[in-house]
Amino acid sequence: MNDIGKLVESLGFIEEFIETSAALSTERNVQDLLGKVLVSARKFSNCEAGRLYVFDVTKRHLELRISQWDNRDICDSWYSPQNIAEAEGEHINDPLLYCAVTGLVVVIDDVYQGHSFDLQGFQRHDQINNVKSQSVILVPLRDHKFQSLGVLELVNAKDPFNRRYVSFASLEPIICAFAAQAAVCINNAQLINANDHLIGILKQTNQQLEDENRKLKAQTQAHHNYEIIGDSEPMQKAFALMDKAVNTPVSILLTGETGTGKEVFAKAIHNSSERKNKQFVTQNCAALPEQLLESELFGYKKGAFTGAVSEKMGLLELADGGTLFLDEIGDMPLNLQTKLLRVLQDSEFRPLGSTQAKRVNIRIVAATHRDLLQKIEAGEFREDLYFRLNVFPIQLPPLRQRGTDLKLLLDYFIQKYATQYRKEVSGVSPAALDLLFHYPFPGNVRELQNVVERGVLLCEHSGAILPEHLSDQIQASAGAQLTPQPRLSYSHKVSIQKDGPYTTLKNVVNAYEIEVIEQHLKANNWNQTRTAETLHIPRRTLIDKMSRYNIKAPLKRKSTHS
Repeated sequence: MNDIGKLVESLGFIEEFIETSAALSTERNVQDLLGKVLVSARKFSNCEAGRLYVFDVTKRHLELRISQWDNRDICDSWYSPQNIAEAEGEHINDPLLYCAVTGLVVVIDDVYQGHSFDLQGFQRHDQINNVKSQSVILVPLRDHKFQSLGVLELVNAKDPFNRRYVSFASLEPIICAFAAQAAVCINNAQLINANDHLIGILKQTNQQLEDENRKLKAQTQAHHNYEIIGDSEPMQKAFALMDKAVNTPVSILLTGETGTGKEVFAKAIHNSSERKNKQFVTQNCAALPEQLLESELFGYKKGAFTGAVSEKMGLLELADGGTLFLDEIGDMPLNLQTKLLRVLQDSEFRPLGSTQAKRVNIRIVAATHRDLLQKIEAGEFREDLYFRLNVFPIQLPPLRQRGTDLKLLLDYFIQKYATQYRKEVSGVSPAALDLLFHYPFPGNVRELQNVVERGVLLCEHSGAILPEHLSDQIQASAGAQLTPQPRLSYSHKVSIQKDGPYTTLKNVVNAYEIEVIEQHLKANNWNQTRTAETLHIPRRTLIDKMSRYNIKAPLKRKSTHS
């Protein structure tokens, strides 16, 4: 072949090499790419067979991924993944591991002739697949950072004209150049696959988070739909129980102290249930004598008793399809308890003076602040009615057990009454807030509501609610809090002079400031942001003062009592 012919052949090879590299770079499926790489490598080197080994994700094991032989179906049972951790650098006997670890090319002219490497693997392969390996070249596949991705193995290179086996030594530059390009393509495909996998995991995780957020929002929205203020743990337990029962026909018994909002809870249950488009009817069982209460609940026919000049619909019938709330059920007379029991058992009742029963579909929510078990022992309440009503009890917590809910309720009632009375109120003064937080509120939320309404009416326009605007009971109960005595048991906080802790104004002021800050921190469950708001100071100022006085949360505070 003359020089022009060789030049044309070289240009054709280069063009084919570039086209092949470009085609490989567009393949994104790693397994398909490995197959195309091996086919192309065998084509450029005119090899009879070849194999591709790739590291697993841990970079510890070398796995056989592709095996090809002309016109043969090759079994791969002869090979098991090689553990790189067991390799010892240049002293490795296995040529495959040597190439993978050192990054050096291995050329073997004859697998069955003497060689420094252990070639039993090739011979075992030939025996299992009934073929014969002659010459072999092992080329490392390395990425742009020279990190090994695997090994390209080519077997039995042939002369294109006489089909005789030739040495790989003359083909090594071409094969190494192709292996370098192939390694880049494999690395890119692996990175893209890894990114796709991570994106899939991220999408799945995001979807799980969105689903979880949707559930939490639904629960939060459900609690907001109750229009009940409270984030404390006891309130969350009450909300959780309401969630379970709200869309069931089960009877609910609300228990708790006076003023805990039993009617508010009952109305919230109705408004959040499937009965919300029907009537919500209330009756206080302690507000009427027995005869009037009976006629209110069951209704009566004309002429049923003296003065019954017309027919009257009872509350049971009025609440048909909706909810009947019976407040102070513990004070219901025994005679009416028997009749109510029939309603709960059979869903029917008879109006006074009627001979025919009427059927109703109502849900009964009862409430009491009394201990019904004690009333049962005293013979004042029917045990069978108690068990009918107590199918799903919900205990409402008193205000003193609701922690920071007090601040939320304060803000709500202040805004409500400031709007109602068209008055600007800046909030509650720290001294008044101290009194409120130390007061047990035996009347619970109802008492707090009345206290705030009074405070809004008495305070100055654009001013704050002061201690003198609170009720006499609150001021009397926590009167000592108006002038708290400095606690000087923490000797690291206030410098004790030899003549006593009260000899300087600075000591007294410091002690008083520590007392006030600690009270507000405790009232706000050691939340610095909320404490700074109630003290009307920047949060940074509060943190500086806490650092100066060494004020820490109880779990972090060291015992330094003198």
